[in-house]
Amino acid sequence: MRRSDETLAEDRLLRDSARRFLEERHPWKEPAARRAAGDPAATWRELAELGWFAMAVPEELGGLGADAHRCLLILQEAGRVMLDAPVMTTLLIAPRLAAGSDSPALASLLDGAAAGDVRFALVTGSDRGAPLRVAAGRLDGTSALAVGAAEATHWLVVADGALSCLDAAATPALRQELRLIDGRAASVLRFDGVPVPDEALVATGDAAARLAAEAADLAIAGTVADALGALAAGIDRTTVYLRERRQFGQPLASFQAVQHLMADSYCEMEGLASLLLWLGAALDGDPVERRRAAAAAKIFLGRQGLAAVSRCIQVTGGMGMAEEYPIGHVFKRLQTAAALFGTADHHLHHLAAG
Repeated sequence: MRRSDETLAEDRLLRDSARRFLEERHPWKEPAARRAAGDPAATWRELAELGWFAMAVPEELGGLGADAHRCLLILQEAGRVMLDAPVMTTLLIAPRLAAGSDSPALASLLDGAAAGDVRFALVTGSDRGAPLRVAAGRLDGTSALAVGAAEATHWLVVADGALSCLDAAATPALRQELRLIDGRAASVLRFDGVPVPDEALVATGDAAARLAAEAADLAIAGTVADALGALAAGIDRTTVYLRERRQFGQPLASFQAVQHLMADSYCEMEGLASLLLWLGAALDGDPVERRRAAAAAKIFLGRQGLAAVSRCIQVTGGMGMAEEYPIGHVFKRLQTAAALFGTADHHLHHLAAG
């Protein structure tokens, strides 16, 4: 992906401003401390005031018309502080699906999302329970893990036969609320003959299948971006630790074995960043290329990404396992990211199958 010097300068300004804001207002804390001190509604309003939820909205729909790359930059910075607020669907997925649909079901909610009043969560089908299916105007089945579903005002439900946008408060569903290993909240939703109003339908038939495939790849892109940000912060913190911690009268960073391990982790982080660049560009291109890029990034995250953060724990020794130190939480964040929206083995199988 080639970007002009002017565009790259604007990218850097966006990244730097987002990093300053998040590090000042939402610095990393141990998950229990984050939940105790957090105010989700206030956080959402702050992010809306920054214009983040209008970024990906097309200009013709009243937004800023930013490309996917800039949205992924924001998600990387959110990952650096391991932000709990589930912003990915509202920031990236919903605006792009609205742009690709002829239905006003999503477009009519984008102004509310930009103001911080509407929050979306992506709800996809599970391969372990009854698949999500819309037939005769009714929704049945069990979802996969839906991060942020409890906080969302609207659910983007990807089901066989239809893509719909349901008012969460008005939609009867059996909810199983869970706490993921990285501290974030998620839900499993079960629908039993839930009516889907015509005005909630985003797309049906072939159009629904096309948007569902796009939603899946957007979700992977956002998840990989968040994980890359967490990994970069973990490597930065580990590097500082190794420079300050002394053993046998020397900084740990001076030992060649430690340097080799950290060099490997750094190279794998850069490899993941390169794959995310490819995926960001592919999101606006051919669906086949987009699917290949999404699968490649997810496979790399689930293998090399986890290996990179594992080495950071290794070189920090017992400190890396302390609850008060962030690197163990980075590992949990990446473990969660590696499991959401298909494991590395799942994507490798489909990539090999063509």
